[in-house]
Amino acid sequence: MKKKYMLKNELKFITFLFSFALISSIIFLVSTVNGYKENTYFEIRVNEGDTLWEIANLNRKSGDIRGFIYEIKSINNLKDSTIYTGMILKIPDKQ
Repeated sequence: MKKKYMLKNELKFITFLFSFALISSIIFLVSTVNGYKENTYFEIRVNEGDTLWEIANLNRKSGDIRGFIYEIKSINNLKDSTIYTGMILKIPDKQ
């Protein structure tokens, strides 16, 4: 035999649903906003004799240097590792 449930206090139920939806939305938005971080860069000017490998080695904090070089090339739209004196390079600040 199935039990039938009857809503005795409709106002309390609606208040509960509204509160639950509000708290869930706030938690979702806070976690989404805190999870997003915009990439930051700093710029350097290439001096005579500099190589991309040396620049990456001096400016990376951790991790594989090849991945960092690839990221520098990608950010600066470089097709290969050739850089020229006086060139301005954007270096990612996150590593």
